[in-house]
Amino acid sequence: MKPKQLLNANHIEIRDDMEFSVRRFIVSVKELSSAKRHAASFNTTRATYLRSRIIALCYTWSILCFVWIPVDLLFVDAPNGILFSLRLVLVASLLFVVRFLQSRNSLHACRMALGSIVISMNIFYLAANHVLGYPHSINSITYCYTLLPFVQVVMLTIFPLTIRESFNLMIVTALTQVYVDVQSGALLTLDTFALYWIQTVIGILVIWAQTSKLHMMMRLYRHATLDPLTGVYNRRMLLTLAKRDFENTRTKSRPYSVLLMDLDRFKRVNDRYGHSAGDLVLKGFTSAVQPALRKSDIFGRYGGEEFILFLPKCNAEHARQVAERIMENVRQLEINMEGLAQPIEITTSIGISTSVSKDDNFSSLLEKADLALYEAKNHGRDCSRDYEECEQRVDDNCRRPWLEFAN
Repeated sequence: MKPKQLLNANHIEIRDDMEFSVRRFIVSVKELSSAKRHAASFNTTRATYLRSRIIALCYTWSILCFVWIPVDLLFVDAPNGILFSLRLVLVASLLFVVRFLQSRNSLHACRMALGSIVISMNIFYLAANHVLGYPHSINSITYCYTLLPFVQVVMLTIFPLTIRESFNLMIVTALTQVYVDVQSGALLTLDTFALYWIQTVIGILVIWAQTSKLHMMMRLYRHATLDPLTGVYNRRMLLTLAKRDFENTRTKSRPYSVLLMDLDRFKRVNDRYGHSAGDLVLKGFTSAVQPALRKSDIFGRYGGEEFILFLPKCNAEHARQVAERIMENVRQLEINMEGLAQPIEITTSIGISTSVSKDDNFSSLLEKADLALYEAKNHGRDCSRDYEECEQRVDDNCRRPWLEFAN
């Protein structure tokens, strides 16, 4: 290669890397801005993390409320019992949040709990300042009540939140603080402007800390649950999610289908073109399956060239239609590889099983799909077979042992 050609190739490579980095940055910003792009399993994981910290915060803040009572009695000039009553109401609301979360473990419930905490604290902040006559004297101990918005904002640092979630919580505190400053007549003073400036900087740092926690949690989640090559669920996470989903569906007497897919003659691709070509085929296959999936479906790599698709609330007829769409998408797939004049074409065989009664269990559903896949392979590949259709023709000796984890 001539020097000029080499330079142009380097420019192209650098440009491609920059474009990839920009796209990755945009995707990362979207994921940190809102939870709409997050997987349901990740939302469950984050909800568990949030739930424990929300409960700990409620207990901690309740204890601090009681610890502050002697300060009110000794140093604050306020009508007897009013501040104490306000604190009791705040503690009661925090304990109610704890009780609410004890029987719930969803992201929606955690959002409601965080919103309730912020609203309760701001109501206490507003009521306490009203009772105290909206104090702004720095020399008075009642000035601590005007600093509550700072504490409420910093408090959110312990939670891995999206930018939208954090902003929605902070805006409640900001609006309440502005109202209190208007009532006190201190909104347009230099001291208040300085206070707002400091609080804005703190708010930005808090959001930064929250999104950093969220980003780290997402990275750890991906390493622990996703197949590094294809980006779909790995075997352990796949079976964990599917088994839980199957149990929930079975209790409601709804159908549940499984598609066990195997790439036809995949070993021949590796032997003929190399493992790099095999990796491209696996990536291409997963991309071909994606258009046929619903949001509630669970898809992942079981191992090697085998993939599994779990279809909740899906009867046998619908499962066969999904299998046909997948096979057609795979037939149209063309894997282009440098150095090959013709693209690599692949096909897939699919075994289908559907739960038809409450007596079916997760292990038997997988085994039936495996038997159906064996029949599809024997029938010439590039086809699907339903276990119910080929049950009488399948030899029991062809059964393969599934992981103990699935039992």
